[in-house]
Amino acid sequence: MHVLITGVASRIGRLVAERLVADPGVATVTGLDARVVRPPLPGMRFVRARLHQPEWTALLDTTDVVVHVAGLIGWPLRRRIDTALVADTRQVLRAVESAAVPRLVVVNNATVYGPQPVGPLHEDARIRGHQAGAYARDRALVSDFLDLMADRAGDRVITRLRTAWVCGPRYVAPVRHFRRGPVLVCGCEARLFQVVHEEDLCAAILLAVGRDLPGIYNVSADSGVTFHELAALLGDNRTCVPLAWATLMAWWRWRWLGRRTPPGWLRTLYRCQPVDTSKLRATGWTPLHSSRETLLDALAALDAQ
Repeated sequence: MHVLITGVASRIGRLVAERLVADPGVATVTGLDARVVRPPLPGMRFVRARLHQPEWTALLDTTDVVVHVAGLIGWPLRRRIDTALVADTRQVLRAVESAAVPRLVVVNNATVYGPQPVGPLHEDARIRGHQAGAYARDRALVSDFLDLMADRAGDRVITRLRTAWVCGPRYVAPVRHFRRGPVLVCGCEARLFQVVHEEDLCAAILLAVGRDLPGIYNVSADSGVTFHELAALLGDNRTCVPLAWATLMAWWRWRWLGRRTPPGWLRTLYRCQPVDTSKLRATGWTPLHSSRETLLDALAALDAQ
């Protein structure tokens, strides 16, 4: 089996590549990214290119599985970077179709669901991320492209993983954000914040690479922790603040201080509903870390920095 990974310089991309290189059932692993992989990963062929450059598409002629994690940004970045997500993913999907690659694994964020009624969301829930701010909207557009591609997939196996916020020793951005506060927003104290450990997400991706798993699968540690519980983990004793005030402060910090928290994303964070992972668990995937354990691992890594 020959595997191509986009976004291999990212933390989760490198983690997946490390596991695949060590897998005797994988003949070759090719990593593609616009950034240099540091340190180099022995056993992996690395190609430095942007996804909109046509030169890299020749790699697909000998590829059995494409793993697209280049669009997996676990925490919000500047709008111009997120905008590239839509164009780059469209380029990858077109290239995969043109080269007739038999299998495709795409990792997306569960924010595509947008605001929903109370209750765990199943994979067939309506996509409402188009109305939930720029961060969710771009991921909802990616979901639209995949819907169109799936309609004409034929024998091609397309696995779509919708993941909760990625967290862990390599992904400390979530706990770093909440440490800067505020954690508690009025009316949202009992809402659930859902995360997935980086190792568990990697295991889900490897499962999709090793088996034919067509369709959509939610990926999350468990039901999550409430924001009250999260505040307790962080030692946050501050009182609740209105969501409008938190959004205004996020806008000011994002606009003038260059912080990585767009205001639209902040509102999405506090309004998202947890996702149900029973479909993925039925395939044999079982997360090894709870949301609480995942957050504690990230907190310990942050403290060690």
